[in-house]
Formats: sequence, C-alpha cells, structure tokens
Amino acid sequence: MPRSLLLTFLFVVTSPLLLAQADLEARLDAVKEFSRYFKKAKDEPSQVAAIETLNDNECVPAAEALLELLDHKSQAVADAALQVLGTFKEPETFAAWVTALPDVKDSDQAAVLIKVLGQSKQAAAVPAIEQVAMAGNASSTIKYEAAHALLHIGDAGQAGLLGQLVTDSEPMVRMAAADAIAVLKARQFADGVTALLADDNWQVQTAAIEACAQIRPQAAVQPLIDLMRKTGRLRTECADALFRITTLDFGVDPERWQEQWTKLMSIEGWRIPTDEELAQKIATRKKYDAFYGKKDQTNAFAGIPTTSTNVLFVIDVSGSMDDLVLEVDKFREYRDRKRFTIVQTELLNTIESLTADTNFNIVAFATDLKVWKPRLVPANIVNRDAAAQFVKRLKPIGGSEAQDLASAGLGGAANLEQGKTNTLKALLYAFGVDPEKPPKAAITGFDKKALKQPLDTMYFLSDGRPSVGKLIDPEEILAEVRKYNESYRLVIHAIAIGDFEKGFLQSLAQENNGVFVDLGR
Repeated sequence: MPRSLLLTFLFVVTSPLLLAQADLEARLDAVKEFSRYFKKAKDEPSQVAAIETLNDNECVPAAEALLELLDHKSQAVADAALQVLGTFKEPETFAAWVTALPDVKDSDQAAVLIKVLGQSKQAAAVPAIEQVAMAGNASSTIKYEAAHALLHIGDAGQAGLLGQLVTDSEPMVRMAAADAIAVLKARQFADGVTALLADDNWQVQTAAIEACAQIRPQAAVQPLIDLMRKTGRLRTECADALFRITTLDFGVDPERWQEQWTKLMSIEGWRIPTDEELAQKIATRKKYDAFYGKKDQTNAFAGIPTTSTNVLFVIDVSGSMDDLVLEVDKFREYRDRKRFTIVQTELLNTIESLTADTNFNIVAFATDLKVWKPRLVPANIVNRDAAAQFVKRLKPIGGSEAQDLASAGLGGAANLEQGKTNTLKALLYAFGVDPEKPPKAAITGFDKKALKQPLDTMYFLSDGRPSVGKLIDPEEILAEVRKYNESYRLVIHAIAIGDFEKGFLQSLAQENNGVFVDLGR
C-alpha cells in the first residue's frame, strides 16, 4: 500500500478514537472546574448554576459528584443535581452502580440509586432493581422508587415485582405499582389492579381505575360498576374506564351499566372489543355527551362539570381582574364587562347549585391568599349562604381605581403591590404547602399527608401571567405542581379569561387530568 494511502487509512481509523479521548478529557476537565468552583460558591443560585454546567459533560466522575449532592441541605441544589443526573443516559456511566446496587446496605442510599437509574432509563438495571425491591427487608421507599423506575425505563421486569407491589401494605406503593402497570400496559398483572378497585384509599383506587382502563380486563367491569355507585369524583373516572374497556357509553349511570352488562354476559361468545375497535370508537366519540350522565346531578363551574364532592375553587383577584373584557357581545348578560364581575357571577351561580353531598372551599389570590375556611365544609344552606357573602365582598386588589390614585400620587401604590399574581402560592395551597416556607422534601419516597387529604378536585381561574412569588416562570410552576400532585392525585381544571397567553393554563389542566376552558377575551 502506498505510504499516502496508509497514512489516510490510519487517520480515518484513529481519528474517532482521538476525538473521543479529547472529548472525555474535556468532560473530566469540566468536572474538575465544577468541583473547584462549587467549593467556594456560597449562595444557592451560584451553586445551582455550577451544577447546570455538567449538563453536557456526562462521565463517571460527573455522576459521582452529582450523586453526593442529592442530600445537600439546599432543596434547590439537590433538585438541580437530580435533574442533571436525569440527562445522563450512557450505560457506562452507571455500570458500577448497577453492579453494586444489590449489595448496598443502607436503605435510603439504595432508594436513591434506584431512582437515578430509573430516571436515566438504565434497562440493564432492571434485574438488580427487582432483586432489591423483592427482598424481604426492602423498605416502602425502595419499593415505591422501584415501581417508578420500571415505569420510566419502560420495562415491567421478569420477576413479577409489580404483581407483588400491588398487594403491599403501604398505599403509596400500591398506587405506584398501579401507575406503572397502566403506563406499561402490563396485562399480566390484571388481577392485581382489578383487586385494587376495592382498596380503602381513593388515591389507590384512581390509579387502579386508570390501570384497568389501559389494560382493559373484562373482570374489572363489574367492580367498576359497583364503585360507580359511590358518590364522588371516581364516578366519572369509572365511566371513562368502562367506556375504554367495553366501548359502551352510559355516563355515570350505574344502573344502565348494570342492565347492559348483565345482558352482554348472557350472550354466548361476546368479547371485549379489540384495541383497534376502541381506537375507532374514541375517534368518533363526543367527549361529554354521555360521559357525565344526563340523569345524574353534577357540580359545574365555568361550564366544566364534575361528580367530585370535595372541591376547591381558586380564583384570581389581582388588579388586572378589574379590566374590561373585549368581547362585548359575549358578555352582555352580566351587570358590567369587568373580568371579575363575570367570574364572581359564575362562582355565585355555582355555589347556589352545589349538590348537598358536596364539601367545598374557596381561595381568592393576588400577591397573597384570602382563604374562606380553614378546611372543606358541607354545601348545606348555611354554608352556601356564607360562601356567597364571602364572594360578594371580594374585589380586585390594586385595580383601576388604585392605579389612578397611584398615578396621581395619592397613595394607591401600596395596594398595587398586593394586587400582583402569585400563581405558585395559590396552586400549592391545595397541597398544604407555602412556597416561601416549603418543607425539606426528600429526594426519594412519598408524602404520607397526601393519603389524609379528602380534596380531590380544584378549579383554578386566572387572567394573568404569574408576576410575583418564589417562582414566576410557568414551566417551573408546572414542575412544582407535578412534583406534589404525583402523590395527591388532584384533578385540576383551569379556566382563563382575558387576553392572557393561555398555554400555561392549558398545560396545567392537561398535566393534571383536568379540563381547560377559555371564557373569552
């Protein structure tokens, strides 16, 4: 071979190796510089910014450095480290952790490793995760994280872990297992999730309903009809699951379902429709025609019905709610065209029509919160009247009148500061969290307080982009709600009014199994 061709051949073969080596050296150098800077960085924003520099520098030392930060005293630092670790995907980065996992003695450390391996979608870790979670001494936290890890990896495993976890003594573990079975459509665990329809905890039941809707076992039909006979939000979810299993549609009327199901069971050869037949039915189905049941009385706000009997109304009273709507013809029936007048009228009508078995509360928010009652109360005649009086006394804070005073230098400016939009604080109220004084959340595990929370549905109405509070970026607010609602399982309906960019509220509803309504501009 001529010398020139040989040199060309060697360059082609070795250049990728040289580039890979140079890239690794650059990544190692980035980790070195990160460690140097992080040691001297004292404020939280600088520490978080330093962690983010490792985003594109995946390597074993980077992963080890981030792992050490998961128990950092700062929640923001720990969250940032976990987020960056979640972007690491190379099996070589985690190979040593996968090997070591079964021998980790500390339960919390094992749970952290399982969470990280799941978040990074390490398929090779599935056998080790199953081994650790199925051990007799496995903690609830390990089992909870193992179920979520299988979900994220997209592998139900081979040892039957999820089937074991649906019978666990800890409700949150059962719920996590049902969630994984639903996402993975793991039909082999149909009996386990069907049994969970009779669980004592409503959050577990709602996870089981969704799992049954996804894997579509015929054996779940009768338990779903029986569960629908109870009051509350789950009636709607049972109706949807029954539709997705049978392709029939009788809303939330259990007696019609029972009558039809009894007939079907008497027909020789009748079968559950195929997934393809269901897809065709969904394509032609009008979402709300029979979904909520024409014979069943429901609560509704801003045109969104619900069978829930534990409801929180959260309404915006920031200064911009004093502005006029632009669509004159659409809002002629109201006493004036102020956004708040329209919202106030709708809420008063809703309060008056609440069913007797409903428990409810109201939160008005601007820069801060104004809470009507410290807890949910029955919608009896006395409480409905008291709630109406509360709503009638509300008015936008720092509205047009205050703005006029402020511009004239007459003291209205102080009120303007109280009339901003603290969206995060309003949303997290439902989870019992003040974002200015948040509890130190563990990297792994779950919030047991969620199981004691009767609230299951929230209506959230706003006209403006978040403008004040610990977080004002819509994506960051959605992430916070997502974090808490993983355990609480609230349905969040979102209602917009005004000229607001509505994508945030649409995402809020979509991510939390709610309905989005645009009242208008």
